Amino acid sequence: MERLHGFDFHDSCRAYAMQLRTYTPQAPLSGFVDYFWYFEGYSPPHSKELTLPDGSIELVISLSDAKINLFDREHKDLMRTYGSSVICGPHSEFFIIDTSAETTVLGIHFKPGGIVPFLNMPVNELHNIHVSLETMWGVRVQELREALFVSKTVDDKFRTLEDSLIKLASRPLIRHPAVSFALNEFLSLPHTRPLSDVIGQIGLSQRRFIQIFKEEVGLTPKLFCRLRRFQEVLNRIDHAKSVNWLDVAIACGYYDQMHFIKDFQAFSSLNPTEYLLRQCMHQNHVALPN
Repeated sequence: MERLHGFDFHDSCRAYAMQLRTYTPQAPLSGFVDYFWYFEGYSPPHSKELTLPDGSIELVISLSDAKINLFDREHKDLMRTYGSSVICGPHSEFFIIDTSAETTVLGIHFKPGGIVPFLNMPVNELHNIHVSLETMWGVRVQELREALFVSKTVDDKFRTLEDSLIKLASRPLIRHPAVSFALNEFLSLPHTRPLSDVIGQIGLSQRRFIQIFKEEVGLTPKLFCRLRRFQEVLNRIDHAKSVNWLDVAIACGYYDQMHFIKDFQAFSSLNPTEYLLRQCMHQNHVALPN
């Protein structure tokens, strides 16, 4: 099912034309994948962007000659190249992407824990790292890219990706019931219910549940919930012209404004006002000055 069609976008950085399309796959993939996305024509005036963490996993495939480049968090001029495809593991830290060259990319935005059937490793081993997709899937990545190049339209590329992903599953397309239950609670009520209450309903020891959750989602339950609260803040202030930060902090479950600011800076390296001034097209992307 198509969710968003191509459009012309204007943000605070500059007006530019681009195409962004997303597609929700059919069952059973829809239980593991939030959406596929296709991105073409993004050419902002800045050459780097902070990408803020949301705990999800993203798979990115370049459909052009351009390589996928990321910059070191501490040494921002140090570039790392990941070839034509990369898995972005579940992050609780920002990372820096290269936006200096216009590219065409196709991606998969997995639901929390959704990548498990397609990996032969615990997801927490990907925490805060990027890995070339060839490392995970070997020669099958090149076969997938070739099939995507042959697919003429964006719709054809989505169907090719959907069919290929099903075949790339190395485990049954099922979820651990304890993790499914917890995620449903955390995603629907990210800051209104104590973590201990949710664990108490699962029937596992706290230690065992945390281990299973980390292996499937890649983060501890506590860290995942902190990220959900941070993302709720970003949802509430997305492209807002003015914000009452105390109201936002209280609405999102922070016990005071200092706690809110500390968490915001921990995940973004910015204070909330800086974020508003530099936010770009997506709420999780912030322009870095050239």
